[in-house]
Amino acid sequence: MDIDLTDKVIVVTGAARGLGRALALGLAEQGARIAVLTRRREQAHAVVAEIDELPGAPRALAVEADIADEPAVIQATAQIDNTWERIDALINNAAWIPPRQHILDLDASLLERVLRSNVVGSFLMTKHVAPIMIRQGGGRIIYLSSALGVQANPGLAPYGASKAAVNILANVAHQELAGSGIRTVALAPGLTDTPGMRDSVGNDYIERISQTYPSRRLGQPQDIVPLTAFLCSSAASELSGTVISVRPPATG
Repeated sequence: MDIDLTDKVIVVTGAARGLGRALALGLAEQGARIAVLTRRREQAHAVVAEIDELPGAPRALAVEADIADEPAVIQATAQIDNTWERIDALINNAAWIPPRQHILDLDASLLERVLRSNVVGSFLMTKHVAPIMIRQGGGRIIYLSSALGVQANPGLAPYGASKAAVNILANVAHQELAGSGIRTVALAPGLTDTPGMRDSVGNDYIERISQTYPSRRLGQPQDIVPLTAFLCSSAASELSGTVISVRPPATG
């Protein structure tokens, strides 16, 4: 099985912390050239500095953009294209997890913010990265979804709805882009130990749900790196248009 990422150009959005940071570091360690895309330039440079410390990792690129802002996305993708003249994989990871709030107490502006961050951002990145991939003959787009996109819990309607939308976006992108050599997959982890997750749920919930997983522990961002590396490699060239669940949906 050929899981070789050497010199592949991989864009990771939301790479400042949590899962995005783990993916940027883990894939760079396997030889990929990483475009570290974050909302703030200093955060991107901090992760690039970490990558520079990894033995044998190629030089990474710091990219600043709000992915819900189309002009910023256009500028960011142009920066990456001008630097490496290709993009082999896009990992649509950037997302916002709001605090739990029941529907009757929910302000529409919060729902709109979640959808812009989690759905519109992934759409805009797809829209402006895909033409670069088509020009070079293909590529891979991975959408970080969630088990909550299949079965969400009370108080998580905005986030669950956004991830369900990401699942559909990944499938429609497959139908529209597969003929151009672009493979798309939605990757749906269960509860994963990230700062955003801990900001939105309590310790009791974390402990209860982690006990339902086979390993009886909370998922760690590093757990997702090997599967993502496989999906970015030529070994996964025939896998597209599906949702891959890493852990089952949590309930409660």
